[in-house]
Amino acid sequence: MNNKKWTIWLTCALVAVLMVAGLGVIAAEYGSQSDPLVTLSYIEQVLLPQAKKDVDQQVEDSMEDFEDLLNAKNKDIQKYIDKKLRSFASGDVDEALVEEIAALILEEGEPSSVSNAPWAVITVPAGATVVCEPGVQAVLRSGQASSTAVLVDLSNGEDLTAGKALALNHMYVTDASGEGFFTAQGCTVLISGGYTVQ
Repeated sequence: MNNKKWTIWLTCALVAVLMVAGLGVIAAEYGSQSDPLVTLSYIEQVLLPQAKKDVDQQVEDSMEDFEDLLNAKNKDIQKYIDKKLRSFASGDVDEALVEEIAALILEEGEPSSVSNAPWAVITVPAGATVVCEPGVQAVLRSGQASSTAVLVDLSNGEDLTAGKALALNHMYVTDASGEGFFTAQGCTVLISGGYTVQ
């Protein structure tokens, strides 16, 4: 019986020694504190430069894709502008675009006007004065009227001083609030912008 216990004990001890030796071999094979599996120099000299190179390449690829997209959008915009310019040059005016631009100009200052339409035809009774907001455009279509202050005549590029008669079919613009025109006999005017008839 003692022999049997002695054999079991010896076998267990031998297995324990072999396990410790095996762990030592495995630990030695996979590195140690003095000779680690991955060294700091390997990380600094190989892994970090490679990672930086990969990140730089991805950023460069993304920038190239973005530049390509931006160039494509710029070309589309330029084509659209060229098309509109050719359209205007040929006399084919986009009325909707003109009205949209006129509406945006009028929105700059909210007019206290009788009409908010981009252009309106009004009949001014005899003895009335039309007082305009800045930037109002007016074309005398029929009748007679005289300026109450300086108006800019866009048709000939001159200033029309106070008391001077407006010419038929000339476009006038006001550059200050309170400017306008007076009619003694009544008139018909094509007007754009904020105004009041007094």
